Amino acid sequence: MSEEETTGEVLRQRQWVALRGGSLDVRGGKGICGRFARDLRTAIGKPHDCALLSEAGVPQELVDAVHRDFSDQGYVVHAHQMPEGACDLAQVERLDRVLAESGITADDAVVVLGGVETLSVASFACSSWCGGGSLVEVPLDAPSAIVAAPTPRALDLAGLPRVVSQEGSARFSIVDVGAFDVDPASEPMRHAFALMVAAAMCDGNKAFEHLWDAADDLVAGNEQVIMRAILDSVKSRGRVAASTAASTRQSIVYGTELARALAAVAGPAVPPSVLLADGMRFAARLAVATDALSVDDMFTQDELLERLGVGTTEVPVDPEELTRALRAERFRRSRRFMLALPRSLGRVRLAIVGDDLLAEHVAAWCASR
Repeated sequence: MSEEETTGEVLRQRQWVALRGGSLDVRGGKGICGRFARDLRTAIGKPHDCALLSEAGVPQELVDAVHRDFSDQGYVVHAHQMPEGACDLAQVERLDRVLAESGITADDAVVVLGGVETLSVASFACSSWCGGGSLVEVPLDAPSAIVAAPTPRALDLAGLPRVVSQEGSARFSIVDVGAFDVDPASEPMRHAFALMVAAAMCDGNKAFEHLWDAADDLVAGNEQVIMRAILDSVKSRGRVAASTAASTRQSIVYGTELARALAAVAGPAVPPSVLLADGMRFAARLAVATDALSVDDMFTQDELLERLGVGTTEVPVDPEELTRALRAERFRRSRRFMLALPRSLGRVRLAIVGDDLLAEHVAAWCASR
């Protein structure tokens, strides 16, 4: 279900997203930060207290606008900067202490402004604080807007990245395209484009077709189309993550296995958009080799990524090192070496990949750099 309202130059959109633990209300537009507390008041209930948390670097005028908005609606606002720390359980504990110091209860609101790591820590904390509270996420970049609410980043442990998984617990996500960079040539938007392709590849053929049809407007910087595509991708990720079928839920990692392995080998020289796009390209070629995917579908995915301006890795990579990193990435979370491979446009499933086939394709991929 979705609702749209256009008033002058400001587009306001609303999308309901089903999650396993409830539902997510996504509200988007341009210039809506500082003008959404009244809409949420009827959903949250009688105003009490509100913890307003922002990560370092958030423009003060944006924090002040949200502060005024909630104060005007009768909330007692406790503003804090997010504690410094990594995206781990220790950071969740630090946030819990901030909520305790502010006297926040399950009847109050927690509003968090930041990127995916900050929002993921807040999601983990708010899911258990006093039995669960009303978390309002305000993502400050396009990739975070797509990922954070429906599929929060897993938390780290010492020496073990992304091993403490969680389900989305946010009740609201406020996506304001006026609050972040939507330049199609920027790395954040190219990363968002790659995430859109990954979500569509997992969700269904219709989702892929809609993204294909929107590609030209996306790269032209049409903010209305960008907003709609972000909300559609949030819905797609939520639908995959909330599926009753484990095989569907597991497909959400599509493209990330090689992306994380490549990041470990190549370091920061390769941007996140390229890491994810190459992860999908690599998975599609493996799927063709196992007769799970048609060559035409592989090239269709390639063409969509190219139309959206998402490039490929140019840094030389050692194939043996990359293979070791890829195996380490998978075996950190499972006893079985399985990769998420597409079977068609809009359908991805985990599949066993033999040692010889993996070595052959990693070598070919590395040789093409």
